[in-house]
Amino acid sequence: MTRTSRMLAVVLGALLLAGVALGGCSSSATQPGTTPAKVAPLPVRIGTLPTEDSLPLWVAEQRGYFATEGIPKVEMVEFQSAQERDAAFASGAIDGFMGDIIAAANLEASGKHNTITTVMLGADPTQGRFGIAAAPKSGITTLSALANVPVGTSSATIQEYVLDGLMSEAGVATSAVKVEEVKKVPVRFELLMAGKIKAAALPEPFLTLAEQGGAKIVADDTKSAANLSQTVLVFSNDYLNRPGGSQAVEGVLKAWDVAVNDINKDPNAYRALLVQKAKLPKPLESVYKVNVYPAHQLPAKADVDAVLAWMKSKGYLKSDVTYEQLTVTK
Repeated sequence: MTRTSRMLAVVLGALLLAGVALGGCSSSATQPGTTPAKVAPLPVRIGTLPTEDSLPLWVAEQRGYFATEGIPKVEMVEFQSAQERDAAFASGAIDGFMGDIIAAANLEASGKHNTITTVMLGADPTQGRFGIAAAPKSGITTLSALANVPVGTSSATIQEYVLDGLMSEAGVATSAVKVEEVKKVPVRFELLMAGKIKAAALPEPFLTLAEQGGAKIVADDTKSAANLSQTVLVFSNDYLNRPGGSQAVEGVLKAWDVAVNDINKDPNAYRALLVQKAKLPKPLESVYKVNVYPAHQLPAKADVDAVLAWMKSKGYLKSDVTYEQLTVTK
C-alpha cells in the first residue's frame, strides 16, 4: 500500500468512526416513543401578611397538599408591612408574594418583572371587604357627607383606590375627596375609634371590629357596582423562568384549588387556623365570617386596566404597565 493509500484509509476510518458516534447521539435524541425528562419543582418562598387572604395557602401547608404536588419545600415568610414584603421581593429574598395589583404594577415599573398567577380574594365584588367607616358619634352616615372631610388612609394603596372608587360611585367630585395620611392600619383604626379622625378606609378584620365598637360603615366594596379590590398571588419572572420554577408554581396553584374546595365546603373547620395565622382580635374569634375563596384564575382585564389607569392619573407609576405584562411570563 502506498503512503497516499495509507493516509486515505486512515481518513476514511476516522470519518466512519465519527459517523457512528454522531449517528448514536442522533438516534438517542430522536428515539421514537421517548419523552423529555420531567423537570422537578423547585423549593419556593412566598411572602405573606397576617391577613385572611392567605388562608388557602395555610390550609395547603397544614394538610400537606404542596408535598402531594411534589414541591420539596414551600416556605411562608410573614411580613408585618407591605413595604417590607416588597423590599424582600425586589431583592430576591422571596420568590412570590400575596399582595395587590398596585404592588405588582409598581414592582414591574421599577424593573422587577413579575407575573400575577391568580386572584386570592376578589374574583367578584362579594369576596373580601374594604370599606369606609365613620367615627362613633360623628353623625356621618353617607359618603356625600364625607365630601371635603379628610379620610384616614394610606396613599398609593388599594385602600386609597377603594376610597376613590366608592366616593366616585356616590357622586362625590374627585376634588372633594380628601386624604389624611395614616399608613399603619392599626394606628388608623385607633385614631378613628378615639374620634381623632372622622373617617377611615379600612380592610377586614378592622372594618368589622370598628362596627362592633360603634363606628358606622358608610360604604364597602362588596356592594359596589365595580370590582374594586383584588388580592393576588405574584411570582417573579426570574423564578418562573428557572428550570423547576414554573412547575413549582403550577403545583402551588393545584394545591390552592384543593384547599379552596376544603374551605368552601366547611368554612368553620378552618376558623381556628384563620384566628391563629391572621391574628384575629379576641372579640372576632368566634363570630368573624370565613370568606368564600375562588379557584385559581387571573384577574379580569377590565379590573386590572382600571387600577392601572387610576395609578397613572395619580402619578404613581414610573412607566406604563399593561395587563399583558402583569399576566404573561416573558
